[in-house]
Amino acid sequence: MPGVLLDEMEQPVLPEIAKDPQYGFVVAHQNLDLEIDFSTQSLTGRTEITILPQTGDLETIRIDARQCIIEQGKVWVEGVEAEFDYEDPVKRMDIPKHVDWCADQYELQRDRLKPLTSDTRGKGALDILVPSNIRIQEVDPFSEKAATPVTQKAAIGVIRAGVENTNVPLSATPTLTPKTAAEQVGRWQPLKITIEFTIKNWRDGLHFIGLGEGDARYPYVYSKHSMDSGTASSIFPCIDDSAMRITWQINIKTSRTLGDALRRKAPTARPRSHAGKKDISHIHSHSNQEEYEVPLSDDEKILEMVVVCSGDQTKENVDPNDSTKKILTFDISRPVAPQHVGFAIGPFESVDLAETREEDDAEKLGQSQALQVTAYCLPGRSEEVMYTCAPVAHAVDDFTLKFGAYPFTQYSLVFVDDQLRDTEHTCSMSLCSTRLLLSEDIIDPEIESIRTIIHAAATQWFGVGIVPNERSDRWITIGLSHYMAGLFMKTLCGNNAYAFRQKTLMDKLVEQDIDRPSIYALGETLSLGAFEMDFMKLKAPLVLFILDRRILKNSSGISGLPRIISKLIISGNTGLPEESVMTTKDFRRLVEKVTKYRATESFWNQWIYGAGCPRLNITQRFNKKRLCVEMTINQSQSTLPTTRPLKKENFPRELKEELHGIYAGEIQPLFTGPLTIRIHEADGTPYEHIVEIREQNQKIEIPYNTKYKRLKRNRRQKERLNPGANVDGETGDTLYYCLGDVLQGEQDVAEWGLKDWDKETEARMDSESYEWLRIDADFEWICGTTLNVPAYMWISQLQQDRDVVAQQQSMQFLALATPHGLVATFCLRTLMDTRYYHEIRTMAANILKKHACEAAHWSGLRHLTRAYQEFFCYEGTKMPRSNDFSDKRSYWVEQAIPTALSQSRTKAGKCPKAAREFILDTLQFNDNRANPFSDNHKVANLLTALAESLMSSDPGTYKEPANYTGNGPSEPEVEDPDEIAQFRDKVLVELDRYRRMDEWINSYQNIYTTTVLEAYRKLMKAGVIPKEPLDFVQYLHDGTSDLVRIKAFESLIDLGYITHEGICGLLLNVLSTDISPYTRNQLFEIFCCGLATVAFGEAKTEGQDDKPDGPLPLKVNGDADLDIEMPIDHGGLIEEVGETAERALKAARTTSIEGALVALKEELKNNTALKEDLWKAICSPTIGVPEQWDLLDICGILYDAVESMVVKIRMPRYWRVKNRGKGQLVFKHTKKVRWLPRKPLIQPPKPTPPPPQPQSIPAPAQSIRLSISNGGLGSMKPPLKRPLAVERTPSFDERPAKRQKIVALKVDSRKLAEIQNKVPRPDKWRTKSTPSATSSPSITLKHPLKTTVLPSTETNGSTVPRVSSSPAPSASGSIKVRRPLPDATRRPLPESTERKALPSAASTSPAAERKPLPDTSARIPLPEVVRSPLPETKGNHPPDSARKPLPGTGRKPLPDKSPSQQPETPTPPVEKKSLKIMLRIPKKIPRPPTPPPTDTS
Repeated sequence: MPGVLLDEMEQPVLPEIAKDPQYGFVVAHQNLDLEIDFSTQSLTGRTEITILPQTGDLETIRIDARQCIIEQGKVWVEGVEAEFDYEDPVKRMDIPKHVDWCADQYELQRDRLKPLTSDTRGKGALDILVPSNIRIQEVDPFSEKAATPVTQKAAIGVIRAGVENTNVPLSATPTLTPKTAAEQVGRWQPLKITIEFTIKNWRDGLHFIGLGEGDARYPYVYSKHSMDSGTASSIFPCIDDSAMRITWQINIKTSRTLGDALRRKAPTARPRSHAGKKDISHIHSHSNQEEYEVPLSDDEKILEMVVVCSGDQTKENVDPNDSTKKILTFDISRPVAPQHVGFAIGPFESVDLAETREEDDAEKLGQSQALQVTAYCLPGRSEEVMYTCAPVAHAVDDFTLKFGAYPFTQYSLVFVDDQLRDTEHTCSMSLCSTRLLLSEDIIDPEIESIRTIIHAAATQWFGVGIVPNERSDRWITIGLSHYMAGLFMKTLCGNNAYAFRQKTLMDKLVEQDIDRPSIYALGETLSLGAFEMDFMKLKAPLVLFILDRRILKNSSGISGLPRIISKLIISGNTGLPEESVMTTKDFRRLVEKVTKYRATESFWNQWIYGAGCPRLNITQRFNKKRLCVEMTINQSQSTLPTTRPLKKENFPRELKEELHGIYAGEIQPLFTGPLTIRIHEADGTPYEHIVEIREQNQKIEIPYNTKYKRLKRNRRQKERLNPGANVDGETGDTLYYCLGDVLQGEQDVAEWGLKDWDKETEARMDSESYEWLRIDADFEWICGTTLNVPAYMWISQLQQDRDVVAQQQSMQFLALATPHGLVATFCLRTLMDTRYYHEIRTMAANILKKHACEAAHWSGLRHLTRAYQEFFCYEGTKMPRSNDFSDKRSYWVEQAIPTALSQSRTKAGKCPKAAREFILDTLQFNDNRANPFSDNHKVANLLTALAESLMSSDPGTYKEPANYTGNGPSEPEVEDPDEIAQFRDKVLVELDRYRRMDEWINSYQNIYTTTVLEAYRKLMKAGVIPKEPLDFVQYLHDGTSDLVRIKAFESLIDLGYITHEGICGLLLNVLSTDISPYTRNQLFEIFCCGLATVAFGEAKTEGQDDKPDGPLPLKVNGDADLDIEMPIDHGGLIEEVGETAERALKAARTTSIEGALVALKEELKNNTALKEDLWKAICSPTIGVPEQWDLLDICGILYDAVESMVVKIRMPRYWRVKNRGKGQLVFKHTKKVRWLPRKPLIQPPKPTPPPPQPQSIPAPAQSIRLSISNGGLGSMKPPLKRPLAVERTPSFDERPAKRQKIVALKVDSRKLAEIQNKVPRPDKWRTKSTPSATSSPSITLKHPLKTTVLPSTETNGSTVPRVSSSPAPSASGSIKVRRPLPDATRRPLPESTERKALPSAASTSPAAERKPLPDTSARIPLPEVVRSPLPETKGNHPPDSARKPLPGTGRKPLPDKSPSQQPETPTPPVEKKSLKIMLRIPKKIPRPPTPPPTDTS
């Protein structure tokens, strides 16, 4: 049974999988024949894999296969049926039915999933044995038949044509990588493996849409993809390894029309046919055929089913066996990995994107070079596709002209629903999410959607055409593809947009690159979550960007990174296959070779192998004596604080990195490289100085060039007199006050309330030797900088420097300034000057909200409202004009002003009434009737601003400026509570109006509903309105838009309902059963954020007090203790110590992931409902392997692993056999359960414990008590009533084997009297006293009127009478019989020459003393019998084994209680009769009924 149990549990100890796979062969080519059945959501296929053995003794071929059903006899090697062993590894996701697991057994299930999540290369689930009659012949590598890297491409075509003796060595070595695989040379004759398979149940691989209950979308299917292995083998058997880059031929059979695909199947089952075609049953055996039928209109039934697949379509034929189906053939002539093979089948509409090309582009490329670009979408969305993908053809042409030819012959984009990521990349095809689609009237998401699609096109060059060699080399392909997309967006949107975005991303990277691994190490963990890929997308392109800047400076602008990209693409397209594989070392070598840039070692060590970003603290001072600028540059990245507050949005990343041991890279104390410092001196001329940073604290001196400062003063006076002039007529100098010079007139200054520099500041400005200076002017560093220059230098840089990055840096400085009217003036002039880049203007609007306070005399509030009236209201009124979004730069400014007004606050933390009323009026008077663009985003922005205006900030966060005197005007008005309540009601009415409007007229992606739900969440969390979970619960049911449903769950969880049993259970149910992978992924992230609210103490669990009872032990699964033990009473400072402990606990749970996890575990340890719901989610049959692994990780942080479990064993059932004749027998299980074994189970005897202490047991009257000893003849056990010896632990030999049995039998009284009257004959019952014979029982006969004494042997061999002290038996006597001990269990007594004396009566306990029966006249005493002593024994035989028969006389009486008492007078001898009863009583069997009386004669 233990062996069977282990086999059923499927818990073998799995060996560690080697990092380097060992296949023993390489793959040359693979043919795929796939048939998709929409009615059953199943796939039937046949694959033919051509392999090149690397050894002549190849015996086993391992193929990756998941979810497949492979029947016996459906695997062939060279046409010969082969034996194979296959067990679907995906079944490990199903919890075994014979065990009763819960969330505590998460570790056991995680062990089962390790073969699915670890590196399984070379450990395929399909184990094929090469038939013994298949011989692997060696081919001469120098012959024409042998394949070499030179003849590789030609050999590929020959193999596809059917020539078997030509090898295509494209993959596999013991240390298999794409690069080493492509360099192999085939030496052995290729083998063809043919596999027929069926897939019915899908967890991964394919995603069907429109076939479920309540899903009204068009039915279609598409393939899923991942950067790691495991997804491709879920669709078809293959070598699921990125190193296996081979050629493909794909044949797909599907229905011709949508009506044919969803037609109801015939009720009778189809007979099996040959050639791999099998009967396809439903996914679930209990499903009926109507379940898969989707109601269609007549127009929908005739929609053509379109197949979009990787490669070039070469054939399209009608199935000769079924005219309702068609077969399409696709060829992939360029080697690609299995994960880059994809397809989509559905009623798609095709959109020819070549129509968007301009004539100039076609002429540049030529008609033969123009690439065919086609997009596919569901019916009714072709216009959105045309608008969204309009730049794609232009982008592909631009990449071709600048970098190199497209690696394939055509490019397709397919827009699908429910996709996890926005884009998936396959060979010559990109699967894009419909979330990216937008119509031409939508403005806000336009740029980012186009950027994402352009990046998908760039990935065809880097990511599919050129691949990384190792996972750690992924930063190259990811970085280069995003770099290429960024360069095209620079052409599309302009230089200012490109530079501003690069600066924004650099600041974001500096903020995020703390305790993160390097981009080289990050490639190994990209599958951990989307956050790792987002960080890679952020840092890798920026690192390549600064590399390009340094190369350009070193080569004087001759060559940069685009030249390197061009070199890579040309080599990949025209060179050998291994040249399309990129490693980090090869990329560095190519950079040095092409650009002659030799400082790559330090750059690689700091930015690629190293982690973090530098922080530069710069101080400068002008030395008048030496006419130079003295500057000190100090790098302070190593002095960053070690503890930082945790953020909820980062909690999933912190959680997974902690569980999987992802550690931060080593902090770089020093970053080196050239740094460009640009100084704009007094004459306005910029002078650049390149400084090489080589020390952590470096001092430099920069020479000064301008000799006369009077030029600056004269120029400033002329500019004030002529603010509109641009050129000085006398000197010809260009005036630099070209930006921000609006509102300069006296009337404008008075009307707007503007401020200007005071005379003291102007004097200081005139005395300065230079206007401003810039650090890293050429964008060569990703760093954070602090520079100690006066504020007026930042203003000069804002107004006089045309570089948008310089302007952005100035605005960042102004954002940190304290509220002041002068700062508000410069921000207003920046906002009103339309020559600034629109992002700079929106930054100015966001800064003005800080000056809408009493300290700045409410200048920010006045400037924002007045600016909005000037731009977007009728002249002289506050009435907004009708919307006109034709100028998109103005549109972004219009969006920014209401947002800034809603965030302005009074000293009490309230939004001013004027700002609130202004936003409400703007919303109520919004008019979009004459606008060709949609105002959905504008309305959503105004609704958000209204909700923001009702919220109050913490008054404690308000800080007065250092120079504030308190003499300014008070707040515009006193806040009236009734007025605030009325305004709140108006806002709620508007929110509800737009929410109901969205139910009738859908906005873009239901943005009205999602915005209103977000507004409700903010207001409820701020306490403005009471919490009403029903406002969100109504959007949680099935059929609701995914984005609305996600927002409703997010709002509930953020409000603290993660601990609510019903809501948490529903969340876990939906995230494990929803058909959309995107929805499930988003809900899991929301669940993690909900756990963060509990860990940070923001959400209280049900039934928990405000304060914990004791200190919280901060210990996570054996990690280092972080216990916070705070004393409760020390010197009477109880309250202060309690507050200190509470602060320490809060700090621990909000600043360290370890403390947060311990607090989370403590808070939820008693939540049994969460535990049950979490385990139900893990057991869901819908989720995939990564999703179940993530849920098991959650169990790992909430509960302690328990390795014990309840095991369920199935009862055996009877079989039924049916004889079909001709030697065919069919066995089937029946429902009849076998309860008892056919034969008794004989178990080995167990060792018997020591015999219990005998006790006096009263016997019934008229009974005969027989004490039958089951020991050997030499056993010297005392009678039942004999005084016991001192208790001791018996030795092994002395322990009895079995317990004694007492059996009561009925005996006839007459026969009993005859037995008692007969003279005993001891020689008669001792004749069998031999070592091999069993001992005769000792018999005590009892009668109510007589005392029968039978002979008993003492230690000295004398015979004394035995007196029975038992009560007199009744007429119906009984006999108790002891079971004899088998001979095999006899143990010899220890060797001795004489017997040991029994303990005397004095040493016995009073309870064990023997009491003689009263003397009666009817009792006849037996004669005295004297036993002679036994002779000495030798060896290990017991002494009793050599006993001789005792004489009939000479027996001595029993001794008295005292040792001095003399024995009684011997009685005459009496003849003795012995009664022998042999009973076999099996152990553990119920006692049988009393047998009939035994004949004692």
